[in-house]
Amino acid sequence: MKLILQIYPNSTKQTIKILFFVVFCMSSGYAQNTTDSTKKTKDSVYIEPVSMKSVKDSLMFTRLKKRFSKNKILNKIYTALFRDVYNQNSSGQEVIQVEENPFKEYEGRVVRKIYIKRRQVFGESIVDTFRVAEGFDRFLNSLHTNTKERIIRNSYLMFEVGDIINADRLRDNERLMRRSSILHDARILVLPDPKYPNLVDLLVITQDIWSLQPDVGFNGFKDFFIGLNQTNFRGLGHSWRNNFYVNYNQKPALEYYTQYTIPYIGRSFVTGQAEMDLRRQTNHYGFRLFRPFLTPEMKLAGSFELSNDRNLLNTFRGNDGTTFKTNDTTNYTFPTNRNNLDFWLGYAFKVPFFSKELRERTRFVFGVRYANISYTIRPEVTADTNQFFRNHRDFLIGLGFSNRQYKRDFLIYGFGITEDVPYGYLATVVTGYENSDVFGRRFYTGIKLAKGQYIGKAGYIYGLINAGAYTNGTSGLSIESNYFSTLHTFRRRTQVRHFVNIRYSLGLNRYTGEFVNINRENGILDVNSDKLFGTKKLGIGYQIVFFSRLNFLGFRIAPFFQTDFAFVTPKDKLLIDKLPYTGIGIGIRLRNENLTFNTFQIKFSYFPNLPDVRMLNFAFNDTYNLRLRDFDISAPEIVPFR
Repeated sequence: MKLILQIYPNSTKQTIKILFFVVFCMSSGYAQNTTDSTKKTKDSVYIEPVSMKSVKDSLMFTRLKKRFSKNKILNKIYTALFRDVYNQNSSGQEVIQVEENPFKEYEGRVVRKIYIKRRQVFGESIVDTFRVAEGFDRFLNSLHTNTKERIIRNSYLMFEVGDIINADRLRDNERLMRRSSILHDARILVLPDPKYPNLVDLLVITQDIWSLQPDVGFNGFKDFFIGLNQTNFRGLGHSWRNNFYVNYNQKPALEYYTQYTIPYIGRSFVTGQAEMDLRRQTNHYGFRLFRPFLTPEMKLAGSFELSNDRNLLNTFRGNDGTTFKTNDTTNYTFPTNRNNLDFWLGYAFKVPFFSKELRERTRFVFGVRYANISYTIRPEVTADTNQFFRNHRDFLIGLGFSNRQYKRDFLIYGFGITEDVPYGYLATVVTGYENSDVFGRRFYTGIKLAKGQYIGKAGYIYGLINAGAYTNGTSGLSIESNYFSTLHTFRRRTQVRHFVNIRYSLGLNRYTGEFVNINRENGILDVNSDKLFGTKKLGIGYQIVFFSRLNFLGFRIAPFFQTDFAFVTPKDKLLIDKLPYTGIGIGIRLRNENLTFNTFQIKFSYFPNLPDVRMLNFAFNDTYNLRLRDFDISAPEIVPFR
């Protein structure tokens, strides 16, 4: 949808007011839409309403909202019950987001000024910029410290005064702000000045997420966790997680995890992170600096990591993948203490022989990696036993080819916010060697291929193949495919989306005690059993989610049904030698996109044939943090086996 705004040669302040007024009219249904054929005068400014958290509800809800808005009391009732989270036009049909870059026509102009407009978390909107927080919303906002303007300018913007407009950079910058952990939504608007056609001002509008995040989950009255997490500490953009785990069935009953993160230090886009995890049998301490390829434009990426892991009690698993029985003489437990140093550096450069349009989003990436893992406490290690606990140094070189683009969508893993769906492809080749105290020097070669795309009106599909092997025969293969359908309307008020995922893993000549499993996100959700291990696995999951318009205190409600089927077997058995392990679940999810709470779910599960797992299970917990896989190239890696 395109909108032509006539900007008159007045002051900047007046220009911004006019802009806000037209955006408000657009969101209220009073602004008149124009088509692509509308003529533009030389003073016209083209603004596309991108990255909205919401536009309008369906036709019925739009009319309902207009009727309620005429009465102050009814308007309060409507605001409390409904939020505009569905991108629909006045005819009730789903809006097809225009993928044309709205910043293209300003390419080459110079940035004169940058304005920052920060909206409050509650009672205000990026779309409706005249809405002001009142009553209880004002009280809630007083408990939150908005991200400081200097933090937005110095850490989250990829441009500054005097820069020349790059359309792709502006669009990527808008996407990066939306995907950050502290911002609910963000947009960048270009404000040209008809007196100086080569100069433009930029207006950056942001809205924070509520930064204080209590987190609670339980699997019974004696097994629960409590988290108090601050995702935007004092408006600095820093996050501080504190989780307490309590299980009275084990000793000690209390466990603790903390993590402090400083994202995008200065304009470097380097993130610093320190964490400590104190569990019953494991202690972890880690420090990390990292800078991924956030956009195709970035030339340098890398990370530096130091960590220490102390496992007070390790238990080997038998050849069938289960824990050794007490009457097995080979069953034993032992402590380990591991130190890890990991460093990698990558450089990206454009592909010179492609078309101009393809060159902008396509990169060759060259990367090198050094990793040193050393044990100060471990069991006896030989070429036949306990190879997993070897001391080794890895030297890896990777060469990758990547094309990355993004399409705006909604109601995938979010409940109404704009979601940037990556599509494109990548291919990487990794080679190098390992020098260890068990195998000596052995060489490694691996390949990774991935592709994701929309397939017409059928939806979106992603595929990944990751394979690698050492010269002594140790190898791994991982295949993954994810699919989600387009949105379908169910009984007019509800949007429905289908999800399918397939995961296959195979390991050959793996180390003693090393297995894949089908627990939780690896196969069957909400399951953790010591007997679901092997050397190869196949998992198939299906899920249907009903994005309803029900709203309780700002929390959207989404009923869902899911079923998971998984096979896992040791190396001497066929993968499909019996009926699959099965999990069936039904429940509801609750999510408020203004808050940093995870998506909570109430779920009833049925597990008809899982070992050591209750057949019927009830859980109230948060969901797994699902994200669409991007096509950026990271550190050269050995194929993970899990």
